Amino acid sequence: MSDSTIKLVLITDVADSISELQKMLAAAPELEVVGTASTSEEGVALATTREPDVVVMDYDMPGLDGAEATRAILHEDPSIQVIMLSLVNEADDILHAMRAGARDYLVKPLAANELVETVRWLIRERREYARMTAFVKQLRKAYDALFWDDKPVPPKVVAFLEAQAADSPHDRLTLETLAVAYARNRDWAKLAPVAVRLTQMPENHGHPAKGSG
Repeated sequence: MSDSTIKLVLITDVADSISELQKMLAAAPELEVVGTASTSEEGVALATTREPDVVVMDYDMPGLDGAEATRAILHEDPSIQVIMLSLVNEADDILHAMRAGARDYLVKPLAANELVETVRWLIRERREYARMTAFVKQLRKAYDALFWDDKPVPPKVVAFLEAQAADSPHDRLTLETLAVAYARNRDWAKLAPVAVRLTQMPENHGHPAKGSG
């Protein structure tokens, strides 16, 4: 199994639905069904042991309904993306499912590629969130090094800021932070061009406009 494989668990008490869902998912080679369950209780246990990226389950199930099962699954692993399926497009059911933590609610019958595209979208969102979280952690480290430590800014921090400035050359906050790093390290040769760029940049460039939410 490769790192790019997306693991799924399917939970439905309708035997034909399992084969139908598997056929839909077979169109995407990166998706792998690692387990199926016919009851919510079995599905919750399976999600705990198989550690899927995505759980696809029917809302109306014997025993725990979809919302209760979602809460139980996410209690064990909040990173799992839950997709709810239902024959009924009821606002109350959708609300309960979403409040429990389901990421999407699809009404059957599904369109040909609807489930595959929903799974891909959720995983892209999760990976982007992870990427942004890692970026914020790195940025926080850079700020800590700049403003809470009287030592020279470490080369790794400077390299990180330089990379961000290269990716976002018009982001004033990034350039200001990089300028502070150069100044702290007394790297006047690198500071000079950054200072020139800052003087040529509008004061609010790269910052939220006043009055914006």
